[in-house]
Amino acid sequence: MRLSPPAAVLALALGLALTDAGGAVQAGERIYKWVDEKGVTHYGQVIPPEYRDQAAAEMNRRGLTVKKIEAVVTPEQRKAAEDRLAREREEQKRQFEQRRRDMALVNTYTSTREIDDARDRSLALPMQVLKGLEPRLKKAQERLTGLLGQAESIKKAGKEVPDHLQDDSNEQKLEVDSLRAEKERYEGQIAAIRAKYDNDKKRYVELSEAGPR
Repeated sequence: MRLSPPAAVLALALGLALTDAGGAVQAGERIYKWVDEKGVTHYGQVIPPEYRDQAAAEMNRRGLTVKKIEAVVTPEQRKAAEDRLAREREEQKRQFEQRRRDMALVNTYTSTREIDDARDRSLALPMQVLKGLEPRLKKAQERLTGLLGQAESIKKAGKEVPDHLQDDSNEQKLEVDSLRAEKERYEGQIAAIRAKYDNDKKRYVELSEAGPR
């Protein structure tokens, strides 16, 4: 059978490689193919020790690959591959979520004015609660200041602060701390709502300018 030019070249290369190795290959024996650090392809009956950890191929006498030998993966390489895969999955997830949000945005609103109106509706309740908290907190702080002032006057007079006054001061401080925490919580909600609708509005404008996709 006459070999095609590529096959003939491979057969010649195999023959020369095996001749250089110092012996003929018996029928049925395997030939290995590997690449060195310079990118040069080698053939032989035995893979040199310095190349046994990298990818190679096991071939028959006709030059056909019968088995692929995978490169040995180090723990560091495996960790790097796992990290890269995790990053790719996270990016795919982020892109999917962004497309979902974009679709919901353009299907929900027809103008930036509608986004402003939705923001104002969402802000109405927390702002109303916050408005009611502010006078309560002010009154509680004034009462605490008065109790602490009484205790300080008694101390300056060289007398012991009564237990009931100390208890009232402690309870009032707890009330002030509770109201402050609640006020901060609603302020945080209001800031988050404003940020959300600001981002939605900005993205809506970007999608509107980009046109249909």
